[in-house]
Amino acid sequence: MGSGVHMITSVRNRRVAQARRLHRSGVRRQEGLTLLEGPRLVSEGAEAGLLQTVFVATNADIIAEHAAEAATAAGAEVLRCSPHVVSAASESHGPQGIVAIGHVPHVDGLAEPALILIIDGIQDPGNLGSLVRTAAAAGASMIFRSPGSADPFSPKAMRAGAGAQFRIPIRDTESPTTLPSTIQTTRFHASAADGEINYDQIDWTEPSGVVVGAETRGVSTAWLSACLKTVRVPLHRGVESLNAAAAAAVILFEAARQRTAESTIGE
Repeated sequence: MGSGVHMITSVRNRRVAQARRLHRSGVRRQEGLTLLEGPRLVSEGAEAGLLQTVFVATNADIIAEHAAEAATAAGAEVLRCSPHVVSAASESHGPQGIVAIGHVPHVDGLAEPALILIIDGIQDPGNLGSLVRTAAAAGASMIFRSPGSADPFSPKAMRAGAGAQFRIPIRDTESPTTLPSTIQTTRFHASAADGEINYDQIDWTEPSGVVVGAETRGVSTAWLSACLKTVRVPLHRGVESLNAAAAAAVILFEAARQRTAESTIGE
């Protein structure tokens, strides 16, 4: 990646065309690239060292300009563009003056299987991105994504995740049996509205995994069979269920609380 500043006024520019192709999931997977829209995501990409090309509108505000400076310092190609060019490059058409092409992080090796999130068939990219953000914030060590789940590196998922995709490893797995052998010994529990036991009655201090499925369909049979128990978040006032991201947040932060308490006692 080269550094420097250039100017673009046409949506037919080859770099802009590349960004627009990344609106399609198949192209993103084939090229190992994603779109980062807005100053926050561009700054996250710069910090991770994964930016390729950055499009900055000529009317960008000071926050976008700071993100562009970070991109330049990280060695990215920075292109000054007419506002309509930046809008064309983005998927949302409201990118806050800056859009970037970034590399999808390469997961090399396995993290310690302390606390793992399994995303099972969640198709909404906004929910999936929120799950990634929650898992990273709760200190989870890794995320596995089952077939049928949304692309965690789609522009919408990246926006919902606020760039947390750069902060936690994400890998695909076909089924529980295809997990790496070091992960298969983890104690998995499935989140379910009608779970057998309250989430705070589980010992999360051992290597543990939380399996979260779509709100309507729930966790698949294959993953349920790999779980020790199904866990529930008690609800009130007649509310029947939480969405996947909300339920996962409650469970993961309880796990984080227990693990922090244990490490404090051990000091």
